[in-house]
Amino acid sequence: MKYVDIRDLPPCAFSPQCLRLVDDLDMPPEASPPARMAYIEDLQDERKLRQIRSHLLSCPTCSAVLTEARHMRTQQRMMLYHFLLANERQVPSTSGAIFEAIQHEKASGEKNASQQASSHAQILTIFPRTIREEATPKTERTSLHARAPHRHNFFQNLLTLATVAAVILAAAGLLNRFSASNRPAQSPGSQPPEQHSALDSYGWNSVLVGLTVLTASGIVRGFTFYTYYTTGDQLTELMSSQQELVNMDMEGISQDGQSLLYDVTLPDQQKTYATFSPSTGPHNFYQLNAGTGGNAIWMDASHILVQNIEGKVLELEAATKTLQHSWSIKTGRLMFYHQPFLYFTGAQESVLYRVNLVEANATPQRITGFVPDTRFWLSKDGSTLFYSNKGPENIQGIYALDSDGSHLRLLHRGPGIPIGYAEDNALMLLAQAGHEVQVIQLGATSTEQPRVVFPNAAPGATSLCGPENVAAIIPLCDQSVALAPDGHDLLLHAYYPDGTNSLVYDNLITGTSRTILNLPDNAHVQLPGWSRMSINSVTPTAPASLSDEAILMCA
Repeated sequence: MKYVDIRDLPPCAFSPQCLRLVDDLDMPPEASPPARMAYIEDLQDERKLRQIRSHLLSCPTCSAVLTEARHMRTQQRMMLYHFLLANERQVPSTSGAIFEAIQHEKASGEKNASQQASSHAQILTIFPRTIREEATPKTERTSLHARAPHRHNFFQNLLTLATVAAVILAAAGLLNRFSASNRPAQSPGSQPPEQHSALDSYGWNSVLVGLTVLTASGIVRGFTFYTYYTTGDQLTELMSSQQELVNMDMEGISQDGQSLLYDVTLPDQQKTYATFSPSTGPHNFYQLNAGTGGNAIWMDASHILVQNIEGKVLELEAATKTLQHSWSIKTGRLMFYHQPFLYFTGAQESVLYRVNLVEANATPQRITGFVPDTRFWLSKDGSTLFYSNKGPENIQGIYALDSDGSHLRLLHRGPGIPIGYAEDNALMLLAQAGHEVQVIQLGATSTEQPRVVFPNAAPGATSLCGPENVAAIIPLCDQSVALAPDGHDLLLHAYYPDGTNSLVYDNLITGTSRTILNLPDNAHVQLPGWSRMSINSVTPTAPASLSDEAILMCA
């Protein structure tokens, strides 16, 4: 999600009204009145809403305020979703017990009615004269007494069924509301998207894997994208290409988890930027000369920043393929974007900078000193940066600093690399302990102690970087690790002493580890991250065979 630092923006008198009408602003303007869940109470608010819609086009402050409000709302929904999901796993379903009780009560009622009818029949047999003398009144009273329990049980069963149905419908409506709030609005005349369950559309429970092979001459012979669905232990092919290429890079997953950003370099030295999602397939949206085209990152779920090595950063809308904006900024590599700041490295890719893209004359600000061979991480709220390297006092460990470059501190002493965040936003890292690779969760606050979440994440592995000789130090590389956003699942590309390598999946909640795919030596693997892509409409396939003459493509 985007980060908003209101202190860097001018104040605006419309901001309180924007917050009050945020739900109405998120509704399509042409929505009919009965369908609008609004806080609008009179015609004056209707006019105010139209005024704010026009005002937002030219006010960065109000846009930032609304982005922050939506971000908070999404976090609250995520917390509620995970709370419901966790309790659903812990507490067994009561639906079966409810229906069993209903059936038992119904059977008991019928049994009681049958016993009363049988008792009355015995009375008729024992006292024939008395019954004949008062035939009509006694029969009516007996019938009424026999039906009373049945009628009472019927209404009680009906009330119980109505209560159960109301609870089920309320839960389904709540989860559908969560998933619906994250679906993009459809253009008029477009087909509605395929409907999936709330769990499939909301959970980050699949990780993307890219496999690439080269010919003996160094040309990319083909690539395949897979998704590993953790719930079903299923590796599924998303797309593949047999086109000859110079290179292919998987850049990252969109913030909504529904699209992959990647780029390919063609033999004619043209670099094509594209996205992929199961609903749309591959979608090319921009092209540059390979000599000037750099990497690309997601700006939000629909906009992408592309690096032009000659000194520009371009903002493009992927769906429409339109150039939205450009900035004259010399960059070494784009790292990440958190509104309104773009973070990037310099020409040597060892110093981190940031620039406020909202400012008219954006001036880069240096954030870190010279820190070679590291990967920078930004906290979920955009306030803190992390990296692994030797600090100014030559101490090896994990360092943190505020996002403006201030308050540098050592978080964890010793070797290790950050890999992501836990559910409570605490930093997670990989570190070697003896001959094992451990997953460690740092404290969410300065008073909490680190704890080992998983003691042996890659059993028997000697490297997470590439084929290595057996050594005391296990090389750890960021590109061989993919941690789920909630910190519950981990995928590793591990190498072993006998020269083999494989993909290893760790469930950090259950403490289990398993190999999901053994890879030949000539396989180049990319792990861009976890997604929320649904595989319901994709046919599961086995991984494509890799030719023996293919060679390893280095990361």
